[in-house]
Amino acid sequence: MGRGYRFAGGREANRAGLLRHGRVGAVEPSEMGGEMGEIEDEEVTRMEISKGKSRSAWKIGVLLGAVVLIASGAWWFFRVPPRPKISYYNVLYLTADSFNRRHLAMYGYHRVTTPYLEELAKSSAVFDKMINPSGWTNENLVSIFSSLSSPIHHVETRMRNIDPRWITPIEILREYGYRAPRLQGWQGDQNHSELGFEPVTPMHPAEWLERYGNSGPFFLFHQFLQPHLPYNGDGRDTALFRTFFSERLFANPSSRERIMNSVFRNSINKKGSVRFLPEDAEPIHALYDGELLLVDREMGRTIETLKRLGLYEKTIIIIGADHGEEQLEHGFVGHASTSKAGHLYDEIVNIPFLIHFPPRVPARFIRTQVRGIDVMPTVLDLLGIPVPEYLEGRSLMPVIRGEETKDRTAFIQTSRAGYGEPDPKNVTDHIRAVRTGEWKLIHYYFKEDPARFELYHVSIDTMEQRNVIDSHPAVANRLRQELFEWLERCAATRPPDPDQYLRKSPWQKVKEWWLRPPPRTDFTGVPSPPVPLSPKNGDVITFRTAGGKAILRWSGEPDVPYVIEYEVGKGDYHLTGTMKVLGNRKVFGPFPRKYWDTYLALYSPYRARVSIDKEPREWSPWVEFEVRPVGEP
Repeated sequence: MGRGYRFAGGREANRAGLLRHGRVGAVEPSEMGGEMGEIEDEEVTRMEISKGKSRSAWKIGVLLGAVVLIASGAWWFFRVPPRPKISYYNVLYLTADSFNRRHLAMYGYHRVTTPYLEELAKSSAVFDKMINPSGWTNENLVSIFSSLSSPIHHVETRMRNIDPRWITPIEILREYGYRAPRLQGWQGDQNHSELGFEPVTPMHPAEWLERYGNSGPFFLFHQFLQPHLPYNGDGRDTALFRTFFSERLFANPSSRERIMNSVFRNSINKKGSVRFLPEDAEPIHALYDGELLLVDREMGRTIETLKRLGLYEKTIIIIGADHGEEQLEHGFVGHASTSKAGHLYDEIVNIPFLIHFPPRVPARFIRTQVRGIDVMPTVLDLLGIPVPEYLEGRSLMPVIRGEETKDRTAFIQTSRAGYGEPDPKNVTDHIRAVRTGEWKLIHYYFKEDPARFELYHVSIDTMEQRNVIDSHPAVANRLRQELFEWLERCAATRPPDPDQYLRKSPWQKVKEWWLRPPPRTDFTGVPSPPVPLSPKNGDVITFRTAGGKAILRWSGEPDVPYVIEYEVGKGDYHLTGTMKVLGNRKVFGPFPRKYWDTYLALYSPYRARVSIDKEPREWSPWVEFEVRPVGEP
């Protein structure tokens, strides 16, 4: 039996064959050799089987590893980074334009000009020193909603917007699923772009709540134009507006003429155009206080809508202002955009402010100084959303709880003429201030005099009537140093890494990049220069015929970038500038009647021309048209 002879059944078959031949005793070496050969063959076979199994196991392991790797990669690619669990309270943030805190009873005024807010204040945290970061509307609102000062965001006048690389608190709220509507036509201005709000859908906030209030969490901001100049009640509810006013308040016919031809009729009264006298104060204040009654009613209507919809108990209510309003404290009336000569006295920067949310915010009157840039960090904190470190502001909750009592130093900046700067591409004149709980230093950085400073001991001289810079040089030098160091910090501040704060999966980022259409650069076949379609030369636009809108249209295509150059108004109302748009039309508005009269009609006539946004410019012909006030044909 040699190597070629095998028993098909292996070891047991071999033993059975030996038994059949009677060979169960001693085994011959030759037979043993044959059997050993068979055993060796069996070992080889087992090894081959084992190797085969090992190879199979290895292949399975590699396959499983690949599956795990692919699954892990897919999990990483599609996974949205987890967000902390938050409290999905709603936020209602209402402001009044040009809101002077000294005319509210909660701050000691002799009249009750805001009865609804006075009642709300009884269950709210009311702040005695809320210092806003600027002296006019848009510069302030951009600072409030970004929690960044204007030397960082650079929105100092028209034709500016915040760098889109900044991740604003509004954008963070929307990442968490919050609605953040824009309810007013003027918020379509370039200044308000890149803040993170939704597209403009004009309506009263009470109407928005009726439609969408119960559809999910919201951050609802609305600014009422009252009590902005002119103080005439907008022709609505004359009886309420004239509650405090009477013709008998005019000291004489000259005073009446001064007031009626300025603050009653005009939204802009350039400083120096009229010389107010002390005898003018009582009728001007009565007119202004009537405007406060009107805005209080509209705020009350909005909050009562919350109650009716069952949203009141789960909504954080914030009442504030874009800025204050001078009421002859320093001899004039208005603010930077209306006087073309801004300043930063407390009637402009120290605004009325309260937060109503009884579950977390106890009712108390807070004398600790805080800042407008602290508002949005407070909102995030109340909702349980981590406050980004790059924001300048800090949550007010430690102040509200009484854990922090030290005044927060406030830094303030305004351009000299606000929205009406003569050269918006080159703003040269600024007013800056640093305010502590005790002192305020103001720096007028003007071309003609860049080194003018004023110092006020505001804890004693609350009306800022005595400039004490000469008698307190050490205080002035210390505050001057703080102001310059703040400007240096602002100049060195850069936008954050978006991946640290916007929680998006790699798939979402790739999809957004892929779906984002590249800017069009090939304008072959696009009509150039564009041909104006409407309005036409000599057209007259009225509030009634235009539905509160002004719409420019020209020949072109909807995906082409254009630039509009404009020149509007005459004299004190003269402005020039440019704006970029995508597509061959630009819609301004719709605007409420008061805004139409306060701004649009006063800046008539309008001239505009259009070019494709490329160099060299190929301009359309100029088109000139008029915008007439409400009530005029």
